[in-house]
Amino acid sequence: MVGDARGERVEDRQGLLTQDDHMRDMERIEMEVERIFRPTPTVARVIARIAPRNPEAWRRANLAMRIEVEQPEGGRPVSRVYTVRSFDPERSSIEIDFVVHPDDSPAMRWLAQARPGTRTWFVGPRPHFLPDYESGRRIAIFADETAIPAVYAILNAWQQPARGVVYIETTDRAAFEELPQVLGVESHLFLRRADEQPGKTSYLLDAAQALPDPASWRVWAAGEREVARAIRAYFEGHGLGRDEVRVFGYWRNGVSSSQIDRARLGHYADMRTRKEGLERFEDLDLPV
Repeated sequence: MVGDARGERVEDRQGLLTQDDHMRDMERIEMEVERIFRPTPTVARVIARIAPRNPEAWRRANLAMRIEVEQPEGGRPVSRVYTVRSFDPERSSIEIDFVVHPDDSPAMRWLAQARPGTRTWFVGPRPHFLPDYESGRRIAIFADETAIPAVYAILNAWQQPARGVVYIETTDRAAFEELPQVLGVESHLFLRRADEQPGKTSYLLDAAQALPDPASWRVWAAGEREVARAIRAYFEGHGLGRDEVRVFGYWRNGVSSSQIDRARLGHYADMRTRKEGLERFEDLDLPV
C-alpha cells in the first residue's frame, strides 16, 4: 500500500460506475507515459500513449478522464479526474496537465514516481460542458488554475464568429500566457499573490459582477466549488437558466477529492434507485 491510499478509495459496492448508464461511450484504457516536463512553474505536463477503440471520440474539446493514481490492497483503485489538454490522433497521444501542489495527495504521489514507461489505467472520455455557441450571445469564461487545461482546449476549438471574454485566476503567469490567442476573445489575468489562498479570493466573482448587462451573456466557469456556485447564482439571479450558465466545481477548499467522489456516488446511487439517469445529475447541487 502507498501512503494513505486505503482511506482515499471510494467503494462502488453496487457496481454502478461500470454500468451502461454511467459509462455511456467511455472505456477503460491503459496509458503509457512517454514524457513528463514542467512547461510552467506550477504545471507538470504528462504526454502519454493510448489505444482507444474510437479515436474520433477524443477529438472533442474539454474531455475529462479519470486516472487511476494508486492501487490499495483489496479495493478499488484511487482515481482522480483530469481534463485532456489535447489529443494527437496521428500519434494517438494525449496531454494532461497536473497542477503541482505541495501536499501529500494520491495524485502528487503518482506524479512523483511516474517516469517514461510508467503505465496506468483510466476511464474516459467524458465530455464536459462547452460554451453556448448556439445563442449568438457573447460568452464569458471564468476559471482558476485547475481549469486552465479545459480553457486551453476550448479556445483551441473556438467556434467563430462567437465573441467572448476569458478571466483566469492563478499564481502562474506563464500558464496563462500559454493559452491560445483567439480572434474576438479577450483574455484577462488575475495574478493571485503568494499569501492569498486559492478558492478564497473574489477575483472571478468580482469580474462576473462587473460585466455589463449580465442577462445578455452566456457563461462557462470551472474551478473551486463555492466560487463556481457563487458565479452561477449571480447569473441565475439575472434570469439566465442552467443551460445558459454552464458551471463545474473541480475541487473544494478543505475537502478531498475522495470525499467529493463519495458524495457524487451516493447521490448517483439515490438517483438510480429513483430510476433516474446520469443526464439528471447536477454536480454543483451536491451538499459538498
